[in-house]
Amino acid sequence: MKKNTTKGFFIAIDGPNGAGKTVLLEEIEKSMKKRIKDKNIQFYKTKEPTNSVLGKFVRDISEVVTGNSLACLVSADRYEHLKNEIIPELKKGKIVITDRYILSSLILQVMDGVKESFILNLNSKIIKPDLQLAIFAEEKIIQNRLKQRDKLTRFEKNNQSKKEINNMEKGIEKLKKLNIEVLSINNNDDLEYNANKIVDYIIENWRKKWKNLFY
Repeated sequence: MKKNTTKGFFIAIDGPNGAGKTVLLEEIEKSMKKRIKDKNIQFYKTKEPTNSVLGKFVRDISEVVTGNSLACLVSADRYEHLKNEIIPELKKGKIVITDRYILSSLILQVMDGVKESFILNLNSKIIKPDLQLAIFAEEKIIQNRLKQRDKLTRFEKNNQSKKEINNMEKGIEKLKKLNIEVLSINNNDDLEYNANKIVDYIIENWRKKWKNLFY
């Protein structure tokens, strides 16, 4: 994986299904917008699978296509994501945050029977996030949240949260060995506190990067 050499700051947020990742991201966005008014920081939010033709295809077929085949399609969408959205926005100096990235592959594709080495080889040319947010929650809380959803994916059915959490812990260790900074957040409750903590961390590290680039 390659280091992000743009003047932008790249963040990935990942976690088990039902950890409250998407809701937390919305709260982070609210907090970031308050800071943007004061500090002129530009913020860009995106997600995987993307809203592109390929991303929508991945989302549609992920219930029937499995294993290595799905892992290849997810990675292909990621490379398109980098080329068409992430890198152009980073080059503008923005803080870019993606809802799901490589850590989600190390969680979900491993659950799907794909070897970790295969996933890492597929993603060997992607850009490393400057910061990886790993969102945890207790298994019981995750299951209660999933019960409130109208429709579950095959990864969300049959009480697989423990597997997701275990895979995420292993994935985090792998990312750390690749010199990717990881911030783990327990998202059982206190959403606003967690969001503000993350935003403080983002701004602090974004400033450090700018200082190292230009001073």
